[in-house]
Amino acid sequence: MYQALKAELAARGLAKLEARVCTSSCLDQCATGVTILVEPDHFFYGRVTVADVPAIVNAIATNQRVERLVLATEDLAKG
Repeated sequence: MYQALKAELAARGLAKLEARVCTSSCLDQCATGVTILVEPDHFFYGRVTVADVPAIVNAIATNQRVERLVLATEDLAKG
């Protein structure tokens, strides 16, 4: 996921200036599979697959969210 996001951001000219991809330690969201924390907006994408990467990068480029991936409060509580 990390490499796919970095590559897509670079291909779109967004790397380092608009967005950075960083690895992290535990986000306490194991129940929701691969999880991405978006800062400074502070929301989580969950159940992310490599196929979702273009939509995520497009959302970054247009200052939007991929609503189908945004974790609800109930999801976050499951941890």
